[in-house]
Amino acid sequence: MQDKMSDSHRYSLLCYTRKPTGREHANNADVALSMHLALRSPVTGRWEPLNGNYGIFFAAGVPRAGVPQAARGAATASRRFRPEAGPVGYVPSGAVKLDALMPDVDITLKSLVDPYLFRWSDAGYGIAATRTARGGAADGSERCSFLLARSPDLLNYEQLGMVTLDTDEGVHRPQVAALADAGGYAISWYDDGGRWRTAHVGDLLDALDGVVAVDEAVSVGGVGGLQDEGGCEKAGYQGGQAGSVDIADCVPGNVIDIDVDDAIALSDRFGRIYNTGVACPALTFVPAEGKVYGGTRTHEDGLQEESAGVCVDGHVRKAAPDAERRSREALPPSSSDALDDALQQFRRQTVDLLYSDGSDSTRKVDWDEAQLAQFRRNALAGNFKPGQVVTIDGVVRQQTYPVPFARERADPSVFPYDFNGERLFLFIATDDTDGNCIDPNGGQTHMPLRVGRTIAELSDAAGGREREIDLLKRGDRNSEGREMTGCFWAPELHIIGGRLSILFMPCFDGPERKADGTVNDRAGKPDMWTGSCHIMQLGQDGDGRDLDPREPANWDAPRPIRGPQGEELNPVQGISLDMTVFADSGRWYYAWQQIGSVWIASFDPADPTRLTSSPRQIVVPEFAWDNAIAEGPNVVEHDGTLWLIYSGSLVGIDYTTGLATAPAGVGADLLDPQTWNKLGCPLQKSGIYNNEWQLGTGHGMWSADEDGNPLYVFHAAEYANGRYGGRDAQVRRVHWGVDGMPILDMQKSEELDDASTCISMKITVA
Repeated sequence: MQDKMSDSHRYSLLCYTRKPTGREHANNADVALSMHLALRSPVTGRWEPLNGNYGIFFAAGVPRAGVPQAARGAATASRRFRPEAGPVGYVPSGAVKLDALMPDVDITLKSLVDPYLFRWSDAGYGIAATRTARGGAADGSERCSFLLARSPDLLNYEQLGMVTLDTDEGVHRPQVAALADAGGYAISWYDDGGRWRTAHVGDLLDALDGVVAVDEAVSVGGVGGLQDEGGCEKAGYQGGQAGSVDIADCVPGNVIDIDVDDAIALSDRFGRIYNTGVACPALTFVPAEGKVYGGTRTHEDGLQEESAGVCVDGHVRKAAPDAERRSREALPPSSSDALDDALQQFRRQTVDLLYSDGSDSTRKVDWDEAQLAQFRRNALAGNFKPGQVVTIDGVVRQQTYPVPFARERADPSVFPYDFNGERLFLFIATDDTDGNCIDPNGGQTHMPLRVGRTIAELSDAAGGREREIDLLKRGDRNSEGREMTGCFWAPELHIIGGRLSILFMPCFDGPERKADGTVNDRAGKPDMWTGSCHIMQLGQDGDGRDLDPREPANWDAPRPIRGPQGEELNPVQGISLDMTVFADSGRWYYAWQQIGSVWIASFDPADPTRLTSSPRQIVVPEFAWDNAIAEGPNVVEHDGTLWLIYSGSLVGIDYTTGLATAPAGVGADLLDPQTWNKLGCPLQKSGIYNNEWQLGTGHGMWSADEDGNPLYVFHAAEYANGRYGGRDAQVRRVHWGVDGMPILDMQKSEELDDASTCISMKITVA
């Protein structure tokens, strides 16, 4: 919609929820019962859903009474909420002794209905909604209160808490309006009897701290679009202002007008971003010197972008020397060596792909070798004239990968690896045959590794599965001599302490009884609850050169990773998994999943089996969409920010990708959960990709292709005709939007338009 927006317009924005339909189309109650947004097209007048008709604002879960404040550090979305009573007999989990919350035990997930958007009096927007129990049933709060949130831009939201009104007769379809003349705010709602009730406050933030008196005046019924004397639109707003809403399963809320800047920002963040053009190199070639100088970049629309005047070979010059004084006669031939250098510079020329949101990305080009050879012949023969323009055609590189990339390979990791000067790509994953990741293939659990010179070589389509090497098999022992009998979950490849390393979770045969004394149905069989984070590292020769990673014997025995005093990482449940590693400001960190949430600790890469700080919980599931689990963290630094992606919801077709960010390179306290800013809706979720549904997209990692372009490697559910068949590895491109956010679902045609594929480089002879 960006290219259709005009500065002279204001735009209509609809908020709504959806009728839950089913998980197969990413519209179960956990997703449907959240605030969705749609912009009205200024061209067609139709409502255009944002974020793929998926929720943007979700009600935060609430910690239960009895949970100490110290345990709520990672519950950042609900930090302003008062704790609420849990079910009868609730006892805080063992996690609270670690200053943490256990999902779905110490925190109660919520949903919302009847969202209402309004303007905050000074700036920004407010959201009022009826909060419900997860799934839409009443949770009791609707007797006397409503959910209040604030947003500066409709992109980021702060949940302020519950506004409590002095009534027990029900608060339904709440609305708020700023009173321009009188000041303050009018609040209105319907009670249980269908009566229209109102209240007035001077400051909404102050209203959160007490009980708001209710006005005595009462009216029955209401007409959408009308204003009562108190300044509130009577609650017939559902659908009234929206007109005809052609959005699947839409339950309309209200409509507000927003200005063009906010409309563009919403469209950039939650709309589809697509390639609009390409900026091609325009260079100057000096035959006498055999040198190439930057000139302009030519856009497909004919516009030119001035370069900085930096010579491609590194010499800074504003223009080619003596170009103005050369005669119009044939120029002298170039030397063979200098010309070969110039041609290599031509081959290295990249293009900038331009996008609808104003962002761009750089791509390498396969330039026409026949035309480059002809250029070389003409330059050697002295055939060029001053001012002559030579065109070299090229094709922008757009590597696409098979879908799926690797069947029944979950938690995938693609790692660019320098093997003693030889560039290789490594692929490793969890075997998830038929959805059994504990003891697949009749108990023949293994750790499959693929090695190739390109990423494409690692795919099933290129024979990657047939070339798999089993680095570990059932029955191999860890460094403590324990027999590893299953799992080998979420292996990740990293360089730690100068050595190629694999972080993963093996599991062992279960004991006769569980920790609570009950009979263990996994006794004598691989039991995931016995698993813990391990590391195995590749050996090196006497000169510090890596041994061949394709040889299982070259890896050391897996070693368990333990706390600062040698204690297990998870004293509550035992299991720890999905470990990753990153460094910032000279300090190294592990992040992993335990107690259904993401934890972090520092360590010394010289001793990667021992933490140097106590583990801290930094991400806890707070929303219905991440459904009581946060796992599979992976971190990359980009433009001064640490981007931690993680998986929310349970393994299967509901899996999603969440995001938490923190400042990079400034020595921030990354062990403090308050340092991390969690996105309130999924960064990536089930949806249509290249015209086909992909469900359960999650457990992703950041990677890079052969040209250094960022990739997102993840798994999606194998699902057909109602049958779940496990998880398949996928590889996609990452695009960074103009607002700095990563886009993980850019379609092939959106990344590179057909009209931008074949381009030309203009070379002016000086």
